[in-house]
Amino acid sequence: MSDTLLISKWALARRNELVDIPDKLEIHPDFLQDITHEEFENAFRDIGGMFYQIYSDMAKDPQRFGLPLYKADEYDYFSDQAREVRRAPWQPFYFMLCLFACGHFKGNEFITDTGEVRKINKAKKTNLLLETLCDYGFVFGGIQKYNLSSGDSLAIDYPDNPNILTVLSAVAKKVKNTQLAGVKNYYSNQTAFSNAFIGWNYKVLAEDPHTCGLAEGCDYVSDKMHDAADREAIEALDHILIEQGAVRKKGDPNEGPSVRYYCGKTSAYDYALTSDMGSLYLELRIRNAQKCLDYLSKCPERIVEMFRYSDAGCQNRRNGTCRSGVKYIFEQEEKWHCGCCGAPFRIHPTAEDITHYIKLMELGGKK
Repeated sequence: MSDTLLISKWALARRNELVDIPDKLEIHPDFLQDITHEEFENAFRDIGGMFYQIYSDMAKDPQRFGLPLYKADEYDYFSDQAREVRRAPWQPFYFMLCLFACGHFKGNEFITDTGEVRKINKAKKTNLLLETLCDYGFVFGGIQKYNLSSGDSLAIDYPDNPNILTVLSAVAKKVKNTQLAGVKNYYSNQTAFSNAFIGWNYKVLAEDPHTCGLAEGCDYVSDKMHDAADREAIEALDHILIEQGAVRKKGDPNEGPSVRYYCGKTSAYDYALTSDMGSLYLELRIRNAQKCLDYLSKCPERIVEMFRYSDAGCQNRRNGTCRSGVKYIFEQEEKWHCGCCGAPFRIHPTAEDITHYIKLMELGGKK
């Protein structure tokens, strides 16, 4: 029996959702009242490195963070335990957001209202989380045995670089007052994928503390990509589809954010750009693959391979009730693509192949 823990896989998947920090940051002047641009930028980068390390350590030693220790081979994908584990790696970061959104500086000391934290925090085992955060340079005072209910206020210090507290507070307050305003479920996938604090998205700094336009377009996915070519492909296809009149909506599968494009009146999306455990996929809802086959002679091999591949088949196909699969004959063999949980064709997209994707949808997008 395997001892692999579900949480380890999902901690690394959530680490992949941290946004890469570029060489130069645009920071709104309102964030620089008591700190220089260089100090703010340096602290922001240091926090990004800290978050990356926390996710990495979480994967190696989840017990240290009080996270669920379910074994991978004992629970299926749809179990309550698997659902819990997929969200669990976000808990320490939501807790940090609560700590710094509910506090203020009193002189050189950062003071957090523990009552306010308890009202909005949903992370479990906060005493263990506080104790663990000490390993990353934080120092806490004002409470006993890391118990938030033992005092009215929590004093937070970061002796190695006090600017860390300034930046954490600035980003936490902005996210709470903008992205999370009116949100009831902080832990929903869509809310988490958009959240600039737990994704440590540098773009949150460009607008003033009361304005946030993040994750409203294709950046909902493109910001999570770590390859410039992937970001280029997302932005190029998004531009073309929106120009053609497609309606863009967010999707929130467990594996990562998705932007979906609806080109007609049906309830099913036609295209989707999806981050699956950090890897980018384009989904194409080709309904009649047979009509696409002649065109494949004009396509690069990577697109031909998408048609050459065949699924083993879903449970619905095996019991004869599948209505979403696509069956066709290619190279003298019957092929099958399941369409129950997503569009039946998937490929890692490139900007240079966009004209082919659109032509294939024109040919095979309708039955």
